[in-house]
Amino acid sequence: MDHILDQQVFASVIARNTRTRIGPIEGPLVTQNHQSTAGISARRGRRLAPLAAAAAVIAVAATGCTTGGGTGPGAAAAGQISTDTIRTVLSADPTSFAPVEVRNADDYAANRLLFSTLVRRDENNKIVSDLASKWDITPTQGTFTIRGGATCSDGTPITAGVVAESLKVFAAPDSKSSFRPLVLGDGPATVTADDAAGTVTVKLAQPWTDLLQGMSLHATGIVCPAGLKDPKALTTGDVAGAFSGPYTLSKKQHGVAYTFALRDDYETWPAYETKIEGTPAKTIEASVNANASAISNELLTGTKDIANIRGKDTTRFDGNKDFSTQVIPQGSLYMMFNERPGHPFTDPALRRALAQALNVTAFNQAASGGLGEIYSSFAHPGVPCSNKDTGLLIKTDPAAAQKALAGVKIRMVGAQIFGPNGAANTYVAEALRAAGADIELRNVDLATWSTDLTQKLDTWDVTVMGGINAGGTMYGALSTVIGTPVEKGGLNWGGLENQPVLDLVSKAMTQTDDAERCGTYQEAQKIMIGEAHVIPLASLPSQVTIRSGFAMHTMNGQPDESTMRITK
Repeated sequence: MDHILDQQVFASVIARNTRTRIGPIEGPLVTQNHQSTAGISARRGRRLAPLAAAAAVIAVAATGCTTGGGTGPGAAAAGQISTDTIRTVLSADPTSFAPVEVRNADDYAANRLLFSTLVRRDENNKIVSDLASKWDITPTQGTFTIRGGATCSDGTPITAGVVAESLKVFAAPDSKSSFRPLVLGDGPATVTADDAAGTVTVKLAQPWTDLLQGMSLHATGIVCPAGLKDPKALTTGDVAGAFSGPYTLSKKQHGVAYTFALRDDYETWPAYETKIEGTPAKTIEASVNANASAISNELLTGTKDIANIRGKDTTRFDGNKDFSTQVIPQGSLYMMFNERPGHPFTDPALRRALAQALNVTAFNQAASGGLGEIYSSFAHPGVPCSNKDTGLLIKTDPAAAQKALAGVKIRMVGAQIFGPNGAANTYVAEALRAAGADIELRNVDLATWSTDLTQKLDTWDVTVMGGINAGGTMYGALSTVIGTPVEKGGLNWGGLENQPVLDLVSKAMTQTDDAERCGTYQEAQKIMIGEAHVIPLASLPSQVTIRSGFAMHTMNGQPDESTMRITK
């Protein structure tokens, strides 16, 4: 399990650390009773939803099962493989165990073990059953039939009423969840239950075809009555009966480790069509460690079984038959501009020139040692409707860049997490300097970066943005660069509302036909990329690394910790 708070720039993570909430969530087309329905729409002047957890949280989307290879001398030397325990890693303490408060990858990892959602996303973004056995979706309403036999960790049956009360907390106007607008839109939503029919109905104030997709997000996890009665204890993970998922939190030691225990009575696993081989671990031990070299050592010496690592340490497993590896996109990297009045990049010619000054291959080398995937959109390739037409990209042209940028004063703020000591930011700054720009670069820690970009709006002109798209929707990808600016309570860091794109999003949210919706989103991407409001760059990759005898699935480029299994 990999927490990217210290390495990702992802709007939703940061948002919570500042007054602005931003998150990582972009989303795919979803299936409603086998009819795809996903998309995104935004109303004029509405508040954009966070992504992130960002927007947020993640090169080409990898799907499928990652299973440890055969046993070999390395595995034998490492020591015993437990028959009932999986040892994994969190890179930081979860910030909250309450689903509505999740905002980063470690929160997501714990959440998947502890809470069930109405539906889940299988490979290729296909929606499958979790707590809901079937559903009926329109652009303004969703009715979900709750499957029988599901129980809370204290034995309470999970009825339609239980589900509705949990979703009411998520849907409330004062919801703590930065994901609410991504799931329900910005208007009011009502949640009702019919216990006799076993159904829960969610009614929306505006068309929002991302509703079904949204109900797979971690933030919509169903909290049982005991947890709703004690929100503070729920946040800290101290309500034993709060959990609707396969595991309970049996032990926690802040900064050290968290232990999850498999429920003996749990039988309502998500109905993935992807075959999940192996046996669920009776115990999952997750230590807290952000050091990729140390984690790699633990994997190689047999003291860890599954971990997500990043950077040069990923190469230590090349050719090692005792491990399986899968590269997944941890985030999407792109250039984002401050387009508020008085800043240089309100001029489209200067934005275009900046794109012409950059060599994306060189940027990728600086950001990840060349391990990332070069992108043709600000949304990663696994997001439905993500642009695949490289003809939209502005081509490198240093001579043209020089003509426009010579003498232009540019203030760049970069997060040090992009490449060693912010090497990706340094590359961009040097490319602009070579084009004659008067560039000032500040490479800062993540907290300073997020604060400056969202609160000190007059101190920066351009940045490398990193977006995690936990929900896999196009709107998730757009939400930090269109709509209501952060200073007005929205999620848009760049400041330009961009009404033509908002209008296209609104249109897409009414379209239930996949091809029509993708056509609309393609028009939105033509504007964003063609007018250089964003400059797509590359993925920030990480590697799911699994020791022999164990397995875990990644769905649509995101690991699903509830699928960790013992296969030996």
